[in-house]
Amino acid sequence: MKSISLILPGVSLAAVIPSSHTIRDSPVLLGSRAPTLSLANVTRATARGTDDGSSPLNRRAAAGPYVGDFPDPSIIGDGQGLWFAYGTSAGDQNIPVVVSNDVNSWSSPQDSLPNVGAWVDSNVPPPKIWAPDVVRADNLDYVMYYTAVQKGGRHCIGIATSRSPTGPFSPHDSPLPATMPAAESLMLRASMMGPAAGSSGRWTAAPSAARPTALAAARSPKTIFDNDGAGDDGIVEAPSLARAGDGFVLFYSSQCYASDNYDIKYAWSSTVDGDYQRKGTLLTTAMTNNGIYGPGGLDIDWNGRTAVFHGRTVPNGGVFGERFLFTAELSVGAQDVKFQ
Repeated sequence: MKSISLILPGVSLAAVIPSSHTIRDSPVLLGSRAPTLSLANVTRATARGTDDGSSPLNRRAAAGPYVGDFPDPSIIGDGQGLWFAYGTSAGDQNIPVVVSNDVNSWSSPQDSLPNVGAWVDSNVPPPKIWAPDVVRADNLDYVMYYTAVQKGGRHCIGIATSRSPTGPFSPHDSPLPATMPAAESLMLRASMMGPAAGSSGRWTAAPSAARPTALAAARSPKTIFDNDGAGDDGIVEAPSLARAGDGFVLFYSSQCYASDNYDIKYAWSSTVDGDYQRKGTLLTTAMTNNGIYGPGGLDIDWNGRTAVFHGRTVPNGGVFGERFLFTAELSVGAQDVKFQ
């Protein structure tokens, strides 16, 4: 039974980036207390036929008009008009990254993590690496967090760094300690909000007066949100966190990821480690008039508006159904799902 847990500060570890650097703050949503959120301009991301000079990736795009085989996406903008999206392993790429200057048309994917780290078990069947997330330090260093299976069979969290958001990211020699909670205790990203946190294989730097960007190991997780049994099919996962007015919004998916019932929902709390209450559904298969099946894994950019998620374009896709990259605009107000 999967629940979402907040990783509380504990034993300090060595900083993964120099202590003079700080991690950028988390997204902020403009809205009132416990706002009503919606998605608009839901669009399947297209792939450029050739590089048009606007992307730093100077290579031919993948075959086909859309960015496909791109599950569990995360997004980060550089503040200068470029966005970078990262996905779970696909094909021969460990962590594919695509780039856009308009959030609709994206470059060809390239592997941002060609070396996954010596600790990773290379014999694990695909996907080898999943649930990536990237944050930026104030000196423009980028830190990637990802999930992989360690030799010996434990799910672990890897860390890699790069001077460029497209990589190549260089992995650390070992993952976070094996005492980290396993996949059943998902971790919630909450950088610069108080406690250290992560998200389903994603971690952020924990604020600390002595070491602003040191990681913190967990003494024990605190459950902040749980599934409701049959209503969620025993699963809540893929969490992402944002500030919202005078509180915090938790985005998550429920149901099995291989099912058309997979969805995107959100909950709200007045404190980052509080008891999150269900507030609404952002997207389901039915809400898109059969245009997207099993949408899930939503993540938002630091601007608090630009969102990415994955979805299938055929029903009953199952475990092996191709998941495409979708983008959307997050807004405060009544439900207004528009699929393009």
